[in-house]
Amino acid sequence: MRIAIDATPAAVQHAGVGRYARELLAALVTLPGDDQYLLASAGTSEDNERLLRALPPGRFRELRRLPLGPRFSTIAWQRARLPITAERLLGPFDVFHGTDFVVPPSRRPRVVTIHDLSFLMVPEFAEPSLVRYLLDAVPRAIESSEIVITVSAAVAAEVAEEFPAAREKIVAIPNGVRFPEAPLMHRGSSEPELLVVGTIEPRKNLPTLLKALPIVREQYPTARLTVAGRIGWRSDEIVAAIRSAEAQGLARFVEAPTDTELEALYKSSTLAVFPSYYEGFGLPVLEAMARGVPTIASDIPVLRETGGDAARYADPFSEYAFAAAIVDLLSDSALRESMSIAGRSRAATFSWTQTAERTRRAYDLARGG
Repeated sequence: MRIAIDATPAAVQHAGVGRYARELLAALVTLPGDDQYLLASAGTSEDNERLLRALPPGRFRELRRLPLGPRFSTIAWQRARLPITAERLLGPFDVFHGTDFVVPPSRRPRVVTIHDLSFLMVPEFAEPSLVRYLLDAVPRAIESSEIVITVSAAVAAEVAEEFPAAREKIVAIPNGVRFPEAPLMHRGSSEPELLVVGTIEPRKNLPTLLKALPIVREQYPTARLTVAGRIGWRSDEIVAAIRSAEAQGLARFVEAPTDTELEALYKSSTLAVFPSYYEGFGLPVLEAMARGVPTIASDIPVLRETGGDAARYADPFSEYAFAAAIVDLLSDSALRESMSIAGRSRAATFSWTQTAERTRRAYDLARGG
């Protein structure tokens, strides 16, 4: 099968959808068989060359650079609704996979990945212009695609509720997780070190965690929070709160950490904490558990789906609930050790190979197989 894939997020995005697209591509090209992969990317030549170098040996792959950048490709295919089919730009293929919420016009079967419905479920936390775009583009992508992949059962249920006509073509395929190449011996720190990883934006609910810190410090005066992530939209007040906590010695901000820096942060952390109001999957939760870091997450369905019984959960609307969960774990080293073991076991049930195998089956389903 000749499979066309939107590789733009893999080439140009660093976290979230970009991580999904890169890991999925890397796993797909190593699956057995004689498939050919046609990668469509609106990234720069440097972006695209870096992506191709990062892919492992395996199935045939060819990258076609779209003639417009990411923004104008989106305008041409989605907002302007121009009748430019993917075939005219890419040549022949058997199925097209849109990895980032949308698909271009095509006469061939299409598959689309819907990572979350935050623009519908919690629009108050998103950039208004992005909400307007997704409200227009995503319903059309769902309607025009033969298969709709969601990255969790929780999002599958939301899509089925919001788009009942698509119920029979929804397939929930969870993300995988990459374990460290060398076994990571989680040591933690002599002082309580808390870690939160994710883009700085309202949906991640960092203010609640920052409010919990002084409560934690009543019992653990040296506890400190490390915030690791890129600065996203509507983040000025959040960044200001992080900087204020830094000035008080409560926190530190590691902006846009590299993979190497992130591994070091996991290794030195006592606990990982994720207070998000809404997620589509919760990959950082799984990454922390894969590294043996005891994890506290928001008590929302998707994070319970990801973390299972291996994580601890707290009400995302209560700094007191998060503070209590943090204090409980800091005061019980045996519980932290058991959670470390359970987290690794839980994470081991997710793999990008499984994600790729199930995605490949979705391509067959899209073609009527």
